[in-house]
Amino acid sequence: MKTFRFVLLALFTLSGFAAAADLPPLDLFRDKEVVETFASIPVQEAGRIKPLENVASYRLLRFRARRSIWLTDSGEMDGKPLVDPATQKTITKEGSKPVKLNSVEWLLMSWFRPDIGKLVPLFKVDNSSAISELGLTAKAKRDQYTFAEIEPARQVMMQKMGEYRVIPPRKQTPEQRMIVQLAANFLDYEMITGHFDFIRDPLGEKPEGLPAGVTAPVRLSKSLNTLVAAIRANNGPPMQIPWFRAFARGALGAMMSGNAEQQFRIFPPAPGGSNVWHGPGEMIFTAINGDKDVTADQLAWLAQYEDVYLALPDAAKFKTASKTLLSKIQEAAKARGEGQYVALERHSMRADYFFYAQWIFLTGFIAVALTWVSPGSRFEKVARLFAWLLLGGATALAVTGVAIRCIIMQRPPITTLYETILFIGSACALLGLIAEWITKRGLGLLVTAIGGTACMFLSIQFEASEATDTLQQLQAVLITNFWLSTHVPMINLGYAACMVAALISMIYFVQRLFGVIKTGADDARLLTRVAYGFIAAGLFLSLVGTVLGGIWANYSWGRFWGWDPKENGALMIVLMCLVILHARLGGYIREIGLHCCNLILGCIVIFSWFGVNQLGVGLHAYGFTDGIWPKIYAYWLSQLLLISYGLFLALGERRIKTLKPATVEDVKLEKSPAH
Repeated sequence: MKTFRFVLLALFTLSGFAAAADLPPLDLFRDKEVVETFASIPVQEAGRIKPLENVASYRLLRFRARRSIWLTDSGEMDGKPLVDPATQKTITKEGSKPVKLNSVEWLLMSWFRPDIGKLVPLFKVDNSSAISELGLTAKAKRDQYTFAEIEPARQVMMQKMGEYRVIPPRKQTPEQRMIVQLAANFLDYEMITGHFDFIRDPLGEKPEGLPAGVTAPVRLSKSLNTLVAAIRANNGPPMQIPWFRAFARGALGAMMSGNAEQQFRIFPPAPGGSNVWHGPGEMIFTAINGDKDVTADQLAWLAQYEDVYLALPDAAKFKTASKTLLSKIQEAAKARGEGQYVALERHSMRADYFFYAQWIFLTGFIAVALTWVSPGSRFEKVARLFAWLLLGGATALAVTGVAIRCIIMQRPPITTLYETILFIGSACALLGLIAEWITKRGLGLLVTAIGGTACMFLSIQFEASEATDTLQQLQAVLITNFWLSTHVPMINLGYAACMVAALISMIYFVQRLFGVIKTGADDARLLTRVAYGFIAAGLFLSLVGTVLGGIWANYSWGRFWGWDPKENGALMIVLMCLVILHARLGGYIREIGLHCCNLILGCIVIFSWFGVNQLGVGLHAYGFTDGIWPKIYAYWLSQLLLISYGLFLALGERRIKTLKPATVEDVKLEKSPAH
């Protein structure tokens, strides 16, 4: 079946559209009522029930690194304003404002008005050399291209994608990597625009040799089993049947609207049946490649889906058919005990907790900085109060976002690298607030502001670069496993505590650099004591988490320890914490030495957190992420510079300490009566 699917993919070409007068206006798909209806439709993708809004959001994010799209004049090939063929009206602007589509509006436009969708700047290309390699005219070094602009190079692009995909991602050149990504996105969008081809043009304009009982206009909900029976009865290859190419093309667009591996399915099966939902394309292909007819329930769903498209261009009928479809899907999902968190997920997407937390953390940092303007004054107290409110609110947003994700997925908070960033960021912010509540010296607020801002920003950038659904379905054995659900959060809390200690040491050296504190001063001793406390907490959490992980490994894999890179990273953290604590207790390191060692601990945590995933080995790796190594190297370099500065301070103070007795004695001699 998979081979057959890709043969059809090679033959796929978009069908012609109806006359412009029969096309619905784009405004219909921007109607709030229509958008809300389609955004709420539950679909199954990658084994998870989610709102259609989620699917649209991540598709658009992958194509153009944004969750919205502007209808700008640059989208037209001839430079003229973008005109709706159905109304002959300019749709580039509304009055004086450019038209902006959210992800659901964009998906509806692509489904129901692909003639417009192909003219809108969609594909973000970060390397203009890749465009030139395809024989197209490149714009700026980083720019956006329409489907229509890329389409002339389709054949060349597909050929190059086939050549470059066999090259390991790490060995691909930037141009090769860009072409592979662009080709995948192009094919994906091609299938999205063809999603309703099985209704729009199921058997071509003038089908020949139709089986008895099938007449135009063809509705597959009424004729599918008859057509499939004719295909099975054919002695030769199906491609020899005159109407089969159009039939297969329309079904392919419906089936692969998204991509082949993570197609979304929109029709829930009957209660007690399979856990896999159905989709129109999947129904057709299953029937062609199997020996069973499509069931009456499936044909009823197909008819319901056809009613939505065939209601166009009548806006009232379209809205009614769409709401009826939504209601039936929701009822069927509820009967199966599924889809109960679709509304909560939509709320989470609209609330965008982590995006707003990022900016509130940053504003809180500014409030903390204002406390330094006039120490001890009323202004400082007011600024500190605002800092508390802002940072407390931002932390609450981050924690709420993590909690809602747990409720939606009904599992512990961490299963992917992205989720570790959210969890550790929230934990760092909480730990900073706890430290501030104990010390009341402003240090905890600064830690919360820096740690929270950095992790929220990193999570948003990571999500944009991956452009895949961050709520991923987990295997049932992992969801119910007690050891995994305790081990992973404990380890990540250890990461958070150690990173807070490293952050405090960074603050220490920056303050030393600007002459704010000196060795032995009250503020310096405070930084050292708090950092020491977080090292002790990091040791406890990391050690307990590592032991729990070993117990889980023994339970699941039959061995307690396997020298896996992730296991080694956790062990390195534990050992480094022990080194710091013992060296401090033994008097081998003091204030500056402890902070230098903390920076080394932070580098180890970053390696265990991100670096081991880049190695591509081990059972714990979350997966290779392009572009991570340069960022890790940059962080390590910054820490090396601070450590070098710390060593410079330590050597300078040691030299002063060595010279200090002689200098004092000389002063006494100079002041003695004999002199």
